[in-house]
This record gives sequence, structure tokens and C-alpha cells, in this order.
Amino acid sequence: MIKLACPSCGAEVKFQSKASVFAVCSFCKSTLVRQDMNLDVLGKMSDLQDDLTPLQLGTQGQYDGRQFELIGRLKIAYSDGYWNEWYTLFGGEETGWLAEAQGFYAVCFQLETPGLYLPPAKRIKPGLTIDLEPAGTFLVEDARDVFCIYSEGELPINAAQGRESFSVDLAGPKDQMATVEYAENSDRIYIGSYQDFDTFNFRNLRTIDGW
Repeated sequence: MIKLACPSCGAEVKFQSKASVFAVCSFCKSTLVRQDMNLDVLGKMSDLQDDLTPLQLGTQGQYDGRQFELIGRLKIAYSDGYWNEWYTLFGGEETGWLAEAQGFYAVCFQLETPGLYLPPAKRIKPGLTIDLEPAGTFLVEDARDVFCIYSEGELPINAAQGRESFSVDLAGPKDQMATVEYAENSDRIYIGSYQDFDTFNFRNLRTIDGW
């Protein structure tokens, strides 16, 4: 774990993952980019309107027999709504993402395939098939322009408010799912699968009045 001081207020900012390059100060809400052992201030994160998610930073769960902890969050918006993407730290240095959308939960991991061909974003539409070897061939189910409306904790990408990207949801073989993110200067591919809420065996969930 790396502990640094927020340049704006001096509060301690923790980085549990070596892959994290962005954080939001929990005290003053400054958005920070890490350059080795130094932090640069990008701006401020606006307050979040409550979205009633039962998850929070520090929530722990289980996936595929492995324990993980939620250490960061992106809240992504599009024309018809939003969803949460939670940055997860497994044992050691392995990280992944837990997507939370309309009561569905999926865990996915970045697919590192240098040189893999992806169709240009402007050609992507539902019904198109994309070869994501070695994972297999996936079918495009949805594609839309999205932007970040909130982030917290630590993250492996610059997640400033207003960050724009083009997000593609795909279905694959053996109940797999995939997401392709077309973003400025980088495209990312994530492969994973859905899992029922109860099978995560979550701990340290939020207390929500009325639930």
C-alpha cells in the first residue's frame, strides 16, 4: 500500500493497488493523478446524489472462489440512465471490475491482447460479431456514448468528471460477457461473467434506511 498526502488539504490518500493512477481525496474531494510518489491536482469532484446502491468502498465479496474488496468506483451515465463500475482488488495484485446495472452484477477482467484488431467505433452496431481471441467470438448487444458523472476511491484510469468514451456490451460463449471501451488514446477490452447478488457473499454493505 502507498500512502501519500493530498496536495490540496494534506489528508492521507491511500493506493492499495500498484496499478492505480487516479484517486479522489475522501476529505476535500480533489481529483488527483499519481506520478510515481507525487500527486497532481486535476480539479474537484462534485457531490453524488444517492443512487441507493448497497455497495460501497470497502465492501468485500467472493467471485470464483476468490476474495475481493471494492477500492474505487466510476458512475457512468448515458442518455437513458447510468450504472456503476466498481474497481476490485483481489489477493495479491490482481484487479478487476464489478459492474452493477439495474440489479445485474458482472465481474470482468481486462484482456491484454496487443495487436488485437477492433473494428472502428463508428462501425459498431448491435448484431455485429467481434473476434476477441483467445476468449472467442462475441455478439454486440448494445453500443452507446457514455460519460463519467462521478468517481471515488482509487482507479487505474484518469476518471475525472466528464470523461467521455464509447461503450460496447457483448455476449459471448459459455455465458461470458464482454465490454469494449473506446476512449481517447486507448481502447480497453474486458471479459467476464454475470453472477447473482447472493452468491457474492458480500460483507460491509451500506446500511440503507427502509431496507
